[in-house]
Amino acid sequence: MFVLLLAACGTSVDSSGEPAGDSGTPSDAPVWYGDVEPIVGASCTGCHVEGGIGGFSLDSYDAAKPMAAAMASSVQAKKMPPWKADDGCREYRDDLSLSPEALQRIVDWAAAGALEGDAAKSIHLAAPVETLSRVDATLTLPVPYTPSTTRPDDYRCFLVDWPVDHDTYMTGYVIRPDQTSIVHHLVAYIAPPEQLAEFEGLDAQDEEPGWTCFGGPGIANQQDAEWLGAWAPGGTSGDFPDGTGIPMKTGSKVVLQMHYNTSNAAAVADQTTMDVMYDDDVDVPATIQPWADPDWLDGTGMEIPAATNGTEHEFSFTFPRGGFQIHNAALHMHQLGRTARLEVDHKDGTSDCLLAISDWDFNWQRTYTFTEPYDVQGGDALKVSCTWDNPGSEEVNWGEGTSDEMCLGTMLFSY
Repeated sequence: MFVLLLAACGTSVDSSGEPAGDSGTPSDAPVWYGDVEPIVGASCTGCHVEGGIGGFSLDSYDAAKPMAAAMASSVQAKKMPPWKADDGCREYRDDLSLSPEALQRIVDWAAAGALEGDAAKSIHLAAPVETLSRVDATLTLPVPYTPSTTRPDDYRCFLVDWPVDHDTYMTGYVIRPDQTSIVHHLVAYIAPPEQLAEFEGLDAQDEEPGWTCFGGPGIANQQDAEWLGAWAPGGTSGDFPDGTGIPMKTGSKVVLQMHYNTSNAAAVADQTTMDVMYDDDVDVPATIQPWADPDWLDGTGMEIPAATNGTEHEFSFTFPRGGFQIHNAALHMHQLGRTARLEVDHKDGTSDCLLAISDWDFNWQRTYTFTEPYDVQGGDALKVSCTWDNPGSEEVNWGEGTSDEMCLGTMLFSY
């Protein structure tokens, strides 16, 4: 689901996250140019630019100065930058997290009055480039769709054309939700040519655009359907790891499954898009692998009792044979989630952590791409585990609604 490629901003930052340059003032108080600007360029302006998902811009001194106190408060509370992966699992590409020194520099800059410094030391923050190396095509919902208000959760599937009529590989994507106030998540599924007639039948039978599709794209369930990509709040995407791509057979189409939730926002017309990059050849074919207990999807085994804290469930499966690699990892829960973890347990009793999040935030569901792929051997067991706090008066279980819960890992596998 979901491969991270944060836009590079041309900054000079060392491996610890420390900016190049010195304070530039006799008092040694941090200033914007040379001290704070490089940190912001490396960890903030991927989102905080005009029109970006950050909601306001930090791409110049004039834009950042009024936000100095908010910046200091957010980094001290570890709310920003939104890097939720715990330290000590793996090394990830495009790490946004701040070193203690960089964090303190932002705090000290704000406390000293958000000084400007010498503009000659500016690194000249650039607007983020596209998060794909190139955009070969854009998949779009066929028409703007206004979700139903008869229930808060509306799952709607739309069949869209794949842009080429020969065997190819998708090698990157960026999903751009149109109405983020109501888009809970999106999953893009492959519609292979042998199933097109069934998908087209579902579309034709429904009087509204697309068709209702809780639990999967409608032909196959969630665990059997083949994913092409996904987005959830705070999710990031871009180029796949070098040399990998998801096969798309001649005659395939794409099903865009939209999950809309109107519990806290008005139903408005949405026309979400998905930019894609594709190539005719790759080094190794890849697939997006969802990871959860099949029993959970059937409604058993993931009960979260009412008025409880720290309820934990886990699922593990041992591979009889290895010989494949994992390139990235993401985790998905809903509003009651507290912690989540993906790990590999070896038959000798040792374990390797792939991704751990100890402070779950539904609004920041990033995919974390490894700097080096992880090799899976025969006898390795892949485990996902989650914990929840349920202060409510009713038991919660796995479900498709926003008020239900999930414990889902997704990874990019190559064979």
